[in-house]
Amino acid sequence: MKHYKWGQTSFNMCSQLRIRSILITTLIILFQNVGFSQRDSVKYIKSPYRSEYTPYFEFGKFKRGFSNDSLKLDLDVLESKPRKEWSRKDSLNFAQISLRTGNIALSSYYYKHLNVSFKKETEYWYDQLMIAYLNKEYTKGLDLITRDSPMVLEYSKIYFFRKIFKAKQAESKTEKWYKKNKVLHFELDSTLNLLDKDSPEFKQSVIRPMENLEAVLKLIIAYVYEDDAVIANTCREMGQFIEFHLSLTQAHIALSLGRHYNKWDKELLADIKAVKAKITEKKYKIPVFRKHFPRIEYWRFDYAVLKEKVMFAKNDTTQYVVPETMSPKAKPLVSFPIQFIVIGGILLFFIAVLLFVRTRKN
Repeated sequence: MKHYKWGQTSFNMCSQLRIRSILITTLIILFQNVGFSQRDSVKYIKSPYRSEYTPYFEFGKFKRGFSNDSLKLDLDVLESKPRKEWSRKDSLNFAQISLRTGNIALSSYYYKHLNVSFKKETEYWYDQLMIAYLNKEYTKGLDLITRDSPMVLEYSKIYFFRKIFKAKQAESKTEKWYKKNKVLHFELDSTLNLLDKDSPEFKQSVIRPMENLEAVLKLIIAYVYEDDAVIANTCREMGQFIEFHLSLTQAHIALSLGRHYNKWDKELLADIKAVKAKITEKKYKIPVFRKHFPRIEYWRFDYAVLKEKVMFAKNDTTQYVVPETMSPKAKPLVSFPIQFIVIGGILLFFIAVLLFVRTRKN
């Protein structure tokens, strides 16, 4: 009988374990099915728009202003060395930094006495053109180009600078010059589109001119933030050239750049809308303009003032005294704390009371 009960108990335990395992297995299957059904119900819609393939020419980022930290660091390095020990390279760097911090007059003074070489010191030579541009001395800029680079290759950087300076010179004499005039006068040659884009002829006639023009615009835009119809027209012609030979999205960037410098040009706005429609039709993504044209980074330090303060601190021999903001305290009559007198007086009073009580008893 006992054996029977044990067998029944073991049978019940086994059946319970089986039921539990069946329930657990069922729950796992249910959860898996729910998971699969949820995954099946979520549909990821792929965007029909794609980035345009632009292997031959693509705009980089246009710098607007210069890094405050790097400029301050460069100035600190130069100021740590006595002026008498400056090399020619130091003087050129100081002239360039002065221009980038907005001190055009000081930069102009240094460059005037340095006689910069166009061939050996090309980067600094272009700074002189920017000084002329910022000072609206367009004739002076053209004279500098003629003097130092009399033979100008077509579509070179100097070529584009000369075109822009001539346009600025004409604009200064004509109201609303941008409506009827061009800067670059590109000829759109359809035969170039029949060439292989990797061919030397296509690179020389299409790609290299755009690279040089971009470099010129980057140099000017780093300093010029206000409306400028010549820059706007230059970008518009550049956009038309890029659209015809290279890319719709890159043309959109060039036209948007021009729009930034002249919001009053209705024809430029019409060009942007037309290119945008073509981009949408081909299902390309519209390029993000701010990616290529960031916000202005203004120079925040007045280095001359800071330098004067540092020099004043070094040469100042005045002994500073901490000012007194309250009237001086009167010197006490005794040299120990007054609290001790109060405590001593109380003790003397108790002793006197005790003596008085004793004498009364006697």
